[in-house]
Amino acid sequence: MTEAAIADAARSVFVASGARPVDPAYIMRSDIPLELSGEAVRARLCVFTDNRGNEMVMRPDLTLPVAGMEAERLAAGGSGPAAYCYAAEAFRLPAAPDDPMEFTQAGFERFGLNSTPYEDAEAFALVHEAVAACDVKPMSIATGDLAVFPAFVDALGLPRVTADLLKRAFRQEGGVRALLETAPLPIEDDFVPVLEAASPEAAETAFQAALNARGIPLIGTRSVSEIVSGLRARAAAQAAGGVPDAVRSVIGALAAVNCSAGEAADQLDAIAVRFRLSKASPAIDRVARRMELIRDMLPDLKAICQFRSGFGRRFTYYDGFLFETLGANLTDRQPIASGGRYDGLVAGLSNGRANATAIGGIIRPDRVLRAKGRGA
Repeated sequence: MTEAAIADAARSVFVASGARPVDPAYIMRSDIPLELSGEAVRARLCVFTDNRGNEMVMRPDLTLPVAGMEAERLAAGGSGPAAYCYAAEAFRLPAAPDDPMEFTQAGFERFGLNSTPYEDAEAFALVHEAVAACDVKPMSIATGDLAVFPAFVDALGLPRVTADLLKRAFRQEGGVRALLETAPLPIEDDFVPVLEAASPEAAETAFQAALNARGIPLIGTRSVSEIVSGLRARAAAQAAGGVPDAVRSVIGALAAVNCSAGEAADQLDAIAVRFRLSKASPAIDRVARRMELIRDMLPDLKAICQFRSGFGRRFTYYDGFLFETLGANLTDRQPIASGGRYDGLVAGLSNGRANATAIGGIIRPDRVLRAKGRGA
């Protein structure tokens, strides 16, 4: 099969499921992916300035613009579930030296269906039906659930500022470890105005002024608003007593969960029982039920499915089940297929004017070719 034939085969599976083919705008305002994508993705965006001086970006994936279309439909008065599919180009700086900057994604996005383990498993099964249609064999599948860590944090009964700080740290690679291993430091005098500012805008202005006074350039992929928000949250958590040792033990146990997907619920439940966190049970039950359904739908894939508690954090707009399917001849950062749940994205894109559950998945035809032993 050629790359185009692979894309067509995958899209045909998604069309047969009832999804409507679309090809959304190639160009987006840069603030959309900058605010909603993780740091690892932001560093790979293809950003440019248009003739009016506005910063724009080539679509880094198809999920963002398709979710934007759905947000506009719902905000304009549309209602009911909707499903879309595509085989279209996306643009990102390569994750590996042999990856292209422009590549095709064949995928689907579903909105407005019940956010249940069945819908998670059904979306997973649909992606792997498309993988099978492309005549490629998965080597391993990494799965995770970005709702598990927040559920355990909520079950701990922490002050809200401390809980929010932990959740924020979780969404950054190495963030929780850095938070727990670094001794709390007092805020230096020239950054005190950042903490005392009456509004987020004033805090950002004070932070930028402190950087300018020190002659420090802003380097990296995190925005000023994110840095300021994190700084203020850290100070508030310290004022509330910081992170107790017992909480550190729970988080350490949770971070160590790295097992076959069939064992994940049992390992999570053992942590909840050990630390008496019964309020985490609904999230654990969802993990268990989802895997039961995946096993029933795709029994041949059970043996290659793994679960890791921290998997998927680099994709900021995802907030639930995630997976990446790996093939031969590729690294673990080059999945041939992936997908996940992002129930909060439509609300974020519409500034709260619309809301819809959402889940989707994609296949990378260029990587499928390489997994087959062809292509670059």
